[in-house]
Order: sequence, then structure tokens, then C-alpha cells
Amino acid sequence: MLSKKRKIDSENKKFMNKWNELYCFVLPERVGAIPVCLICNSTVAIIKSGNLKRHYENTHKDFHTKFPPGSEVRKNKLHACMLSYKNSTTTLIRCMSEQEKSTKAALRVCWVLNKHQKPFSDSEIVKECMLEVVTALFQENKKIVTSIQDIPLLARSNTRRAEMLAAENKKSLFELLHKSPCYCIALDESCDLVDSEQMSIFVRFFDIENKVFREELLGKEKKCNFSH
Repeated sequence: MLSKKRKIDSENKKFMNKWNELYCFVLPERVGAIPVCLICNSTVAIIKSGNLKRHYENTHKDFHTKFPPGSEVRKNKLHACMLSYKNSTTTLIRCMSEQEKSTKAALRVCWVLNKHQKPFSDSEIVKECMLEVVTALFQENKKIVTSIQDIPLLARSNTRRAEMLAAENKKSLFELLHKSPCYCIALDESCDLVDSEQMSIFVRFFDIENKVFREELLGKEKKCNFSH
């Protein structure tokens, strides 16, 4: 009995193509997607026939009257709704893809600036240089120029990105240390740009993924913090 109930629940959570005609719902083609109503773009949290039917009957009574099930007018209307849905989702995916590429480019610029210890305000100079270069090389290709103009490289935004990169870098380092069979800590005294003494903390470990020994900076502390 329990096995039969589990089988029924499993079948209810699988989206059926006939629900597109019966209840005007579609399931987006992505992992973890939930059904979307083609009429009002509302979503239903659980993939079950009863939930879709309840939404359709309670919310779209007029639609059911104007476009009776099985009729040609209903078929044409659903086809138009489906085209509209696909066009809107395609536009959204394209915009998201372009935005992700711009963010990735901004992170790469931020990474290089950090690597060379340059101020974040230089990112706007980098962007200006890139625009001058692509204008000279690809002046007829306006899409490349527009793509570079859309890269968010404000100094304030780069501060947040530097924090994100630092957090991700720290996370990756600690994951490697956790896997490493051995590591050692080294301390070194150094001075910053204003000649303040500080202690640098390094770690040397065996990178088990790449089969090499590595040395990375764990962090820095002001010397006054260890005076006691």
C-alpha cells in the first residue's frame, strides 16, 4: 500500500504534456523549474494536477468560457500564448547572459588591479583605454563598443567585487588545506606603504589536486596586535 502511494506521488510530481491544453501551464526547461501559467505568468510551487487545476478554475473562469477545451479557438490562443512566453523568456535569458558576461569581465579587471596593487579608481581609466582600442580596431562593430560600455567598473562596485574575490579565494584555499596531508605555517615581519610594521602569515602545503607544493599568503596583522 505504501509503495503504491509513493508511486502515485511520484507520478503527480511529473509534469504531463496534457496539462498544457487542460490548464494552460508550461514547465520551463531548467533544473528545479516549477509550472508557469501561460495566461497570467503565475507559478505553482508543487507539480500536481490538483494544484494546476485549482489555479485554472479559480483564476481563469472567463478564459474557460471564451476558449472551450478542444475548440480551435482555444488551440490558436494557446499557441499565441506559448509564442509570447518563449519570446519573453528568450529575451530574458539573452539579457541575463549579457549581464553575466559583463560582470565576469568586471571581476577580471578587478582581479588584475588587485594583483598589481592598483587603486580601484584606475578601473575607469582601464575602461576608457579599452574603448579607445576597440574604437580604433573595430570602429564599424558597434556591438563590441556597446559591450565594453556596459561593463560596470565604478570604484565603489569594485570594492564589493574585491571582497567577493577575497572570500572565494579564501574558501578555495581552505578547501585545499583541508585535503592536504601536511602543511606548515611561516611568519615574516614586513612594512606596509606607510612604513608600519606588520606580520605576514604564510602557509606552505601540498596541493593534492595538482600534485605540487604551494606557498600562499594567509593574512597580515599589525605588529601592535601581538605586542602583548
